Amino acid sequence: MKLEELEIPIRELKIISSKVASKLEKKKIKTVKDLLFYFPFNYLDFTKIKKIKEIKIEEKALISGKITDVQTFLSPKNKVFILQATLSDETGSVRVIWFNQPYLAKQIKREKKLLVFGKLTKSSSHLYFQPIKFHFLEDEGEEIFFQKIVPVYEEIQGLKSKYLERLINYLFNTYEIENLEDPLPEIILKEKNFPSLGSALKEIHQPSSFENLERAKKRLIFEELLYIELALLLERQDLSQNQAPIILKDKSLIQEFMKQFPFDLTPGQKRVLDEIFADFEKGKPANRLIQGETGAGKTLVIEIVALHFLHNGYQVVFMAPTEILAQQHFQRCLTHFASYDFGLGLITSGQTYFGLKGYRVSKSIYELLRLIAQGRISFLIGTHALIENELQFKNVGLIVIDEQQRFGVRQRQKLLENTNQNFLPHFLSITATPIPRSLALALYGDLDFSYLEDKPHGVKEVKTFLILNKEKAKLMYKLCFHELQEGHQIFIICPRVEDKEDEKASVKKEFELAKKIFKDYQVAYLYGKMSSFEKESILKKMQRNEIQVLVSSSVVEVGIDLPLATVIIIKSPENFGLAQLYQLRGRVGRSVHQGYCFLVPSKLTEKAKLRLKYFLQAKSALELSEYDLKIRGAGDFLGERQAGLPDLVMEHLKDLKLTAEVKKTAEKILNFSQDLAHFPNLKKEVLKRKKELLTLA
Repeated sequence: MKLEELEIPIRELKIISSKVASKLEKKKIKTVKDLLFYFPFNYLDFTKIKKIKEIKIEEKALISGKITDVQTFLSPKNKVFILQATLSDETGSVRVIWFNQPYLAKQIKREKKLLVFGKLTKSSSHLYFQPIKFHFLEDEGEEIFFQKIVPVYEEIQGLKSKYLERLINYLFNTYEIENLEDPLPEIILKEKNFPSLGSALKEIHQPSSFENLERAKKRLIFEELLYIELALLLERQDLSQNQAPIILKDKSLIQEFMKQFPFDLTPGQKRVLDEIFADFEKGKPANRLIQGETGAGKTLVIEIVALHFLHNGYQVVFMAPTEILAQQHFQRCLTHFASYDFGLGLITSGQTYFGLKGYRVSKSIYELLRLIAQGRISFLIGTHALIENELQFKNVGLIVIDEQQRFGVRQRQKLLENTNQNFLPHFLSITATPIPRSLALALYGDLDFSYLEDKPHGVKEVKTFLILNKEKAKLMYKLCFHELQEGHQIFIICPRVEDKEDEKASVKKEFELAKKIFKDYQVAYLYGKMSSFEKESILKKMQRNEIQVLVSSSVVEVGIDLPLATVIIIKSPENFGLAQLYQLRGRVGRSVHQGYCFLVPSKLTEKAKLRLKYFLQAKSALELSEYDLKIRGAGDFLGERQAGLPDLVMEHLKDLKLTAEVKKTAEKILNFSQDLAHFPNLKKEVLKRKKELLTLA
């Protein structure tokens, strides 16, 4: 049986009602195949019945015995209905307690035999067994039928785990799943001692033993990572088949450009420039990610690279993740390229400008499109939405994207579909959120990496403090007032909210509080859904120091550069990822002035305390990202970049040994069959992943 034969809409299954189908579809379970690949998130061990005297506190266990006593009563404090039964076997007795389930009083009777799975719990006054599942035993030896590993599925809008288990068991009884055609080559199955696809799926949903379950998990994890790795390596191959401009490093051009700055390039910037120009010498499209500490000078590196393309007659496209950042990049380039005769353009949803020789003028979008087509705009800056416009470029040699890690052959071709050029542009991406090594191996095999660590001369480390009591809060505000008196500025970052609709309310609440505290200073607020005009107006006032305190959502985390900002107060830092905290801290101390970061938690669990302590001690963003991946997992780290990866795979993206093993296997397969023609079933799955992975977010 082929996998595609399971692409049957779940609505066609007689066992599933229209109402249930709607609930499953909201979880993106639309076909039989989707349901089959909805894996349990946990398993209950019903394989061994323990004697009552053997069970330990907080340990989940399966016990069996006779009910020797039953009592019902209301809890004295909250008046919750409590059903307490004494369960006994030949080794001892234990109290089994059900809370708030009065209907069970008619079923739980003395002398009945019971099989119970649960946990021994210690209250302030006594031990009791808290049941998770139970079953009445009618016949002698009946318990043997319940001794198995029970899968536990995440509930879907009220659809319980038991119901989902029944649905999936129906699939195994209806379709020949164990005889599924296997995409993995036989040689890989033998080498890794993996079960077939059908057997692995059977073990995931109906485990025969924990040993077989682990083998099935490993196979399915390895398989998915292999598809991704092969997809990325094929993308790298596709790129190498195309031509790109040969650009040589011009030392005199760099020296002339750097004369406008009161500093030299750092050793790190020089090394990264060497790595980039080594790519450009090959005449094949570069695909490089520049990772760097906040304030390490990534943008200056990009400007120097862009200058080489402009000097050689090519156009450059720079895409930023937000309108604020696009405007900031445009203003910066307008200043830095003021002595050159290169036209600049800015396109965002709210603003369209043409810039030349340090001056800018507002133009309609149609005028800008005409200037781009004529080649009079050599350097175009905008948001990622640029790719959605039908831009008629004349000669694009370089695409740069800020905080967007992937831009494949297809995206480059889409950007250029209205041009006549017969080559692909080079691609560079910059990020201040370093990618942990295991993720780099697993999900970014199509990219080359450069890493900028050292900060520009004169920039000091931001001093970071955890504010845990009122005394420390007083000292924090005392320092804030001192900085304001020195003519400096303050950021106050609001608690992170899941719902973007709540963002405005969260910001305004903090804004009202800040106005009372800093009543003698100008206080403003900023959040993601404000108009482009409002955002630019506030940032211009910040640049002129007409606003001294800015209350903001995390919209300021990426790239905003305000030299007079020296203090950032982050509310509820326990709700942010460590990499995000690092980005936020990087908004201050970006000049010769000392920067300060204050973390003000609201609810601090031991785990959160440990994370924040690590944040205070870590020496680099890469170190933090490795730690964040380990503690929070890949789901939190990647966010919306997950590309539909199953939870089972997400859990193992932090396993460096596994991801390295997968990469080695992928390279071995491609060495044998460069286009996977020898493995048609494998190729089919790989091409699907390639399409998903290389869709620009």
